[in-house]
Amino acid sequence: MKINFKNQKGFTLVELLLFMGIFSILIVALFQLLTSIFDVQFESQSTAGVSQDGRFILNRLSYDIGKATSFTNPDIGSQSSALQFSDGSKTLTYSLANGNLTLASTPSGTVDELNSFNTTVSNVSFLRLADTSNKNDTITASFTITSKVIRRGEAESQNFKTTVGIRQ
Repeated sequence: MKINFKNQKGFTLVELLLFMGIFSILIVALFQLLTSIFDVQFESQSTAGVSQDGRFILNRLSYDIGKATSFTNPDIGSQSSALQFSDGSKTLTYSLANGNLTLASTPSGTVDELNSFNTTVSNVSFLRLADTSNKNDTITASFTITSKVIRRGEAESQNFKTTVGIRQ
């Protein structure tokens, strides 16, 4: 019995190898595209998180300091890593704890972390200035926010600084 292979349908070994090679190249290209999309997403989340936390902290400081009636820490002309003042009804304390900028309020006893869990705060500094003639206190606050998301070997970091005076 003689079998005629010319009339049978199917794929040859060369055709299968060629298909597998082209398919492998396509899969590798799609994988590289997907990883670059994730890199860009992580980078934008890192940058946005640092900027968002910085703006929030600056706005919160401006709001609270603007309502202050008296400052306890730092003394006039001195610099400190903590800021403590009263707004008439409560005492607020800004300080750094374990890489988080915290806001403690007494007598309520609440302590809030002002930065998100994806960022850390460092280099916190408060400088108190005052006009000795009319006691118009002004606070200069500066800090650095660093993202915990590391991209391409380095974390996103940004310095923030503001000067706020008491509203009279």
